[in-house]
Amino acid sequence: MEQGYEVVTSGKDLALRLMAKGRTKPAAVISWHPQLERNRIDVDHIAREVGGLAEIFCLENGGESYIFQDHLSAGAHVFGNAARVYSADLRWMRDVYQSPLRMAGDRPAAARAAEDIIEDVLSLITVVPPKTRPAAAAPRRVRGTIRAFTSAGSRAIVELDDGTRCSIQRERVVPPVRLDWMLAPGQPIEGLFNDEDKALDVNELKATPRLAELYRSGDLVLALAEEVTARGVELTLFPGSSWSVGADCISSNPLDTADSLVTEGEVVVARFLREQGAVVLSLLDVDDDAEVKESPALLAGGTPWLRAGRHLAEQSRAGRTFVAPGADVAGTASTDAVGSKAEASAPAPKPSAALLSAQLQLDAERRKVAALQELVSAGSQAGARLVSLQKDREALKLQLETERKISDAANADLEAARARLARQREELQGLRTRNRETQQALKRAQVDPGELFATLDARLRHDVYLSWVRNTPAAEKARQALPPGWKAGPEFAASLYAFTEPGVAAKALKATVEILTGAAERNPARELHPLRANAAGDTPPHRRDDGATCFRVAIEKNVAAARRLHFWRLPDGAIELSRVVVHDDYKP
Repeated sequence: MEQGYEVVTSGKDLALRLMAKGRTKPAAVISWHPQLERNRIDVDHIAREVGGLAEIFCLENGGESYIFQDHLSAGAHVFGNAARVYSADLRWMRDVYQSPLRMAGDRPAAARAAEDIIEDVLSLITVVPPKTRPAAAAPRRVRGTIRAFTSAGSRAIVELDDGTRCSIQRERVVPPVRLDWMLAPGQPIEGLFNDEDKALDVNELKATPRLAELYRSGDLVLALAEEVTARGVELTLFPGSSWSVGADCISSNPLDTADSLVTEGEVVVARFLREQGAVVLSLLDVDDDAEVKESPALLAGGTPWLRAGRHLAEQSRAGRTFVAPGADVAGTASTDAVGSKAEASAPAPKPSAALLSAQLQLDAERRKVAALQELVSAGSQAGARLVSLQKDREALKLQLETERKISDAANADLEAARARLARQREELQGLRTRNRETQQALKRAQVDPGELFATLDARLRHDVYLSWVRNTPAAEKARQALPPGWKAGPEFAASLYAFTEPGVAAKALKATVEILTGAAERNPARELHPLRANAAGDTPPHRRDDGATCFRVAIEKNVAAARRLHFWRLPDGAIELSRVVVHDDYKP
């Protein structure tokens, strides 16, 4: 294993090794097809980058790869030019899509697959194994400049002052956040340089943010949405400082769920609050034009680790981590990353049955061709038999070419599906963000009507007029005009607005309009009748000293505590509104 990976000689042994309990490292299996060299995934590059963190296996497509497939659960193998990372916790045996297959249909896809495999390994690393060094290889302090980022932010290329090039490795930085989220191209950097592996150690630059120094209660801050469920979201202000935020602190609408408003891996603006000394984060009352506090830098001299508009891609729950690879919407582009960022971060879609069938049939036909070639070589003296075999060989070559075209078409469909999936993920995140922003805008637009009027009586007259406008047809407005001198008793407005249940005030105002215009007398549903002291039919109606008689109309029917409206009819026919009450209240 001098080259940093192991060449597989037994597919069965490899399968048993991957399924064995007690493995401590993830394993990457890279398969290659001898007749498709141009699409081969660079196993040497993978071994150089993560060989010390994972077991790397190189598997030639052929007999042993089929034996490897036979000893694994359905869909968990690799074939052709492809690769897969198998986690040490064996969760891929329960759900194979926790271990996505990275396929290489052409040269760019092969380069992209290699970077994906490196990132798949890094996303499974929680503890970096200690690295032993001989005494002679003691690191030395150096200075340099950040030049670029590669491997989806897992590597930073540094040019030292003496012209030497080296790298910073994300898995050896604490905390292991994407390097392009902590550093910037052109930034000067200082650390301990290891001549043996050309790596720069910058852990002495680690900064430890303190909430008390960063934010005050009421500040708007940036936070990373890690775990998102229907009931809430886990927000991280910086590694090691996370808080759970319930759906009620994301939207004031009780029907909204957190996962309909926030995307996992999204950078959101939150309100930082302290309630009785405890930190509380809320996505309510977030003003678009208000100042947002800058996120802290995680390395001394580095950049703020969170930036508005720069998000991580949504991750599967089993492999979730805030340092997972993601789509850098606004970050620095990698100098050697191949393909779009959205494709590099999105989980590979499930291979279609047609694609798998085409690949397997293609391999079977190739084996037939190889067998026929051996027969042709051994039977060169067989005359007519040789001619027949040559014809069969030519026919199979034509069939093989047809199958290759089918496979290429299926690969093209897979790439197109991957691109569509990336676009749909971006659109979904945009919709969730706009949904949350719309909720905020609606909440800010809501104003308590009671704050707009100097008195309740002024509000009442305004609301009665609007109700008359809404509920009286245009053709009837002249005939059913509001009387100019209508009156309301001292308790009417307060009793009306005391009912805060949705819709009650609107229904009471509609009944008020019908009373004032006389429509209530023609509407049987209002059940207009004199108000008596109780339900007994022989009880006389309530009358005042000025001769006014109290009447009662129905606002609601067939509901608990149905509302009623009481009003006085004066001897001259004028109306004076009295109170809005519940059904069992017979007081005028």
